[in-house]
Amino acid sequence: MADTNTVVDVVEVQSNFNDTPVKKKFRYRDISGGIVLILLGGVFLLNTLGYLPWSVWSGFFITMLRFWPILIIFLGIRIVFGSNRYLKIFSDVLWIFVLLLAFALSIVNYSGDSIIREKLINRFPFLITINQTLNISNNEKSGDIKISKVETDTYKNIDLKLNVIAGEFSLTDKDISDYLTLNSIYSENGGIPSVSETKGSETLGLEFKQEYKPMVLNFNSKGTYKMVIGEKTPVKQLSLNLTAGTSNFDLKKVKVGNSDIKMTAGDTTLSFSEESLPETINIKLVAGSLDINLPNTVGVEVRSKSVAGDIRFNKTKLTENGTSQFNIDRAKKVIIDVDQTAGDISITTK
Repeated sequence: MADTNTVVDVVEVQSNFNDTPVKKKFRYRDISGGIVLILLGGVFLLNTLGYLPWSVWSGFFITMLRFWPILIIFLGIRIVFGSNRYLKIFSDVLWIFVLLLAFALSIVNYSGDSIIREKLINRFPFLITINQTLNISNNEKSGDIKISKVETDTYKNIDLKLNVIAGEFSLTDKDISDYLTLNSIYSENGGIPSVSETKGSETLGLEFKQEYKPMVLNFNSKGTYKMVIGEKTPVKQLSLNLTAGTSNFDLKKVKVGNSDIKMTAGDTTLSFSEESLPETINIKLVAGSLDINLPNTVGVEVRSKSVAGDIRFNKTKLTENGTSQFNIDRAKKVIIDVDQTAGDISITTK
């Protein structure tokens, strides 16, 4: 009878999987993506160290809107020549070059008189030539918008929503008879301002927007917008949606009920007096720099939930996740609720 016990030798099988072209292709893609992350992180680092203003990101977004057809070209190259590693490398190198060029043009147009801008222009003077060529058709325009108050109005509250994509925006309050006035200087191809009205029985909604035309967008369409709101206007809700640019909100007389701030990038200063101070300030900060100036006669409670970045109260760094209270025994208080991904928030009382 045959022996049913069979002995099987263990055979070690070696695989050359790590050396296959597929693995190499994915490895290169990781390197390409890593270069992009290093570039973005480097710009963020220059922002946080103060060498570049956060407003440079507005220039980057505008520049990429101008170059958006290149994304379609990249996608087409990958679909048609997806199996050709060398063409993939070429498209990745070209993509990184476009990102570098976009940031370089953004620094030239949106970083003021920074040292980095000066060195960049001295080293690469062709950036000025490119900028001038792309801005040939960029004509400057100006205009005024007025939302007037009439005797038959019965509005008890105003909901004011401001959407700032780019440019320099300011909001102040003065003793005027209108609800608001707006003086703007902008490009005919981008940053075109508008203020729409939503009329209710007791509440008037006012919304500011900027219109951009990506097909003909120019790089120096930064724009300047000066809005004045009547100091006797009761603002129940102040909503700020800030994509980029530089914004300054200085309210002294207008009573603000609540304020919501959403910031993607840029540099913003927000100042309240004891009379205009809202009950709550809700902040959602993705990146950028936000300075909040408050009177030293009020109590402040900061509720923070932060992934990265700094929150400081009178230059003292606060806990990233938790609640901090200051002068909470004061008669008037404000709650500042922070949801922070990155960027810097500075709260100052004076």
